[in-house]
Amino acid sequence: MSAEGLTMQWVVLTRGDRPAEVRAALDSVVAQSAGHTQGTLSAAIVLANGCASPDVTDMPDVRVTTTDENLGVPGGRHAAIQLSDSDVVGFLDDDAIVGFGANKRIVEAFTTDPDLGAVALRLADEDGNTARRHHPRVGDRPLKQSREVTLFLGGACALRREAYDSVGGYFTELFYGHEELELSWRLIDAGWKIQYLDDVRVTHPKTNISRHSDGWRLTGRNRVWIARRTLPWPIAFVHVSTWLVGGMIRAPRGACRRAYLDGWFDGWRKQIKRRPIRWTTVWKLTRLGRPPLI
Repeated sequence: MSAEGLTMQWVVLTRGDRPAEVRAALDSVVAQSAGHTQGTLSAAIVLANGCASPDVTDMPDVRVTTTDENLGVPGGRHAAIQLSDSDVVGFLDDDAIVGFGANKRIVEAFTTDPDLGAVALRLADEDGNTARRHHPRVGDRPLKQSREVTLFLGGACALRREAYDSVGGYFTELFYGHEELELSWRLIDAGWKIQYLDDVRVTHPKTNISRHSDGWRLTGRNRVWIARRTLPWPIAFVHVSTWLVGGMIRAPRGACRRAYLDGWFDGWRKQIKRRPIRWTTVWKLTRLGRPPLI
């Protein structure tokens, strides 16, 4: 595929419980295409994930589709990307706002580097801070410059459609949690790059895993699933052991900690078809600052 003249659309998933936030997210997306001709390509696709469609009839640049059931985060994103006609697909949480000029900068990055498979955008809360779990490298300090990294966040990213299709897309059975981490490993294993764009900001309110009723259990389960599916066995065993301890430390005491532990053990019960990355990929992830041991 030629890297010239790339087109871009945004995808916003919603569960129908944040109509005002969805409107604000879409306003920020539609503003990106003002003055830019894309032919019949809509600025955004909204996927109502097992819920009623949001009322956006006054937004002709927005295409709405619904699913009969909640497909989960990776399932919903996979369904939405199949509906896209663009070369680059951006993903935005339904309670997030992307800064003006994002489209131009993102398309420029993909055009400049034909090996670029995904870009991670700078996610900041209402106070301008980036949570530790949203950093693309290990450590407490966020990156202060654009550079190659090992992962991206699903609610603030853009993917090259060719790259996404080449690795088979999301591991949709995860439903919620760590789907981008697993996809990032496979993109890098296939020879694609991921770049962090410090100059493209997405504003998102402070959140924690507990806002999802089953969040801690799925977090524990999915750590085991992605390791079993995608990592060489010696690395996988270290990864799941590390996260057994780390998850129990991070999870709040009581019900959240019990849910995480239940999920971790549940992660060993299901049969998983393995697609392990190469050892050279493990080394590359390590050199880029985030070894898959943690």
